[in-house]
Amino acid sequence: MTTLLQRLITHLRKTSKREIPIISSLPRSKLPQWSSENITDQWFKDHFEGAAPIIHEWLNAEMEMAGASLLDFGCGDGITDLAIALKYRPKNVIGVDITSTFTNLNEIAARQIGLKRLPENLSFQKIAPGQSPVHILRADAIFTWSTFEHIERPFLDMVVADLFDLLPQGGLLFLQIEPLYYSPFGSHLGRFIKQPWAHLLLDEEALKRTVLGYSGDIPANEKEYNFYVRTFDEYKAFIFGEFLKLNKLTAGEVVDLFCSHGFKEIRKESYRVALPVPDILMAKYPEEDLLTNEIRLLLKKP
Repeated sequence: MTTLLQRLITHLRKTSKREIPIISSLPRSKLPQWSSENITDQWFKDHFEGAAPIIHEWLNAEMEMAGASLLDFGCGDGITDLAIALKYRPKNVIGVDITSTFTNLNEIAARQIGLKRLPENLSFQKIAPGQSPVHILRADAIFTWSTFEHIERPFLDMVVADLFDLLPQGGLLFLQIEPLYYSPFGSHLGRFIKQPWAHLLLDEEALKRTVLGYSGDIPANEKEYNFYVRTFDEYKAFIFGEFLKLNKLTAGEVVDLFCSHGFKEIRKESYRVALPVPDILMAKYPEEDLLTNEIRLLLKKP
């Protein structure tokens, strides 16, 4: 994590001389043809028709996304980036992640929306440890969707500082996290355990036994790449391992983290759940943290 953005910068420095077509200036007839009418995969639908429009609504209120350069920090399988590239016609969208699940996007997009080729304004880069100077890449805006809860605490300050440096003056950053750790299903284990706040009520061993012993189905909106490339036992162990790495950030800590590195808050929305909180948890944690499930945050580099 300490060099994730540095490797991205190195890659973009090497390719900076290659002209990227400004898709927003091309006739629609030259854009890849696609249709969302026959989407069957819920995970794809949630990101293509759910996440992407939200990101557009938040960023486009402060800037013109058409013709802009965008960076997705933690792009995962790239479905959200694909939607943004196709629907909102930025100059380019670059998705970066420490995994390479985006390499399957071409096949998935062909199956779900009939897309024969990925748009020319969309690219991805897997990042591995390495060293290079910073302050080279400039993106008009950065967005990150359900990613920051997975960055381990020792690396948070460095990552946020790098994101700040990657933006020009006036550049925007949109962040979304859902679920937040202390919310009822903030463990990301709700696909295995239906009990709200199970991760705060059970000890680690009891929680692990429950997850690894689960034999039911997984909700359709949870079936992403990692579900399909592992056996079910491997998948359960993988998801539990990801739970152990969560940084447990609260909504307030997220805002404070970014503002402490120079970002200015432009807009913030948080979403609460309406569930009765067990008394034992009310005695240990702030009610606001226990009930706040999601944060959406728009920031600007002054």
